[in-house]
Amino acid sequence: MKEIVSWVLDIYFKKMREPKLEELDITSTPLTTGKWCCFVTLYLNGEVRGSAGNIKEIHVSLAEELVSNTMQALTWDKRFTPITLSEAEKIQFRIDKITDKKMISLGDIKDIDPVKNGIIAIHRNYEKLATILPNMSPKILTGDDLIPVLQNKLWEKDINDKNHIFYSIATTTETNY
Repeated sequence: MKEIVSWVLDIYFKKMREPKLEELDITSTPLTTGKWCCFVTLYLNGEVRGSAGNIKEIHVSLAEELVSNTMQALTWDKRFTPITLSEAEKIQFRIDKITDKKMISLGDIKDIDPVKNGIIAIHRNYEKLATILPNMSPKILTGDDLIPVLQNKLWEKDINDKNHIFYSIATTTETNY
């Protein structure tokens, strides 16, 4: 997984274009078969500078998912200023592949260990979605710490079981740092 994200970053900053998957000789069967949900988070000097992912499998392979999510983290995440060429060499990344997802209630969130599990919150009208990946922030120490972060990410003062769907997620993580 790390090799694909590194390759996408390299091609993007050297040639200023999105790479085509056919340009990469992928021999790893898990990357080319089966669908997976994954997130790519980009860091500069320890701070998040872009993140993108899916909670539902969209592409036909993990490799395609990784290419798409890396490009979206680079170019689509409007929360952050674009990464410049001078910053490109310093970019670090984290890949989270969702390995388990189970529906929970709002009351169950307090029992989540944010180091081991993350959370997905979806507004029932499907207009808003927030994801907090496991072990994402040293400021999130308990399940109770997840609720204000979800409220902020959803831009809502009140989150509840009537208006929201919640999932606990587990991921496997790879990084280049």
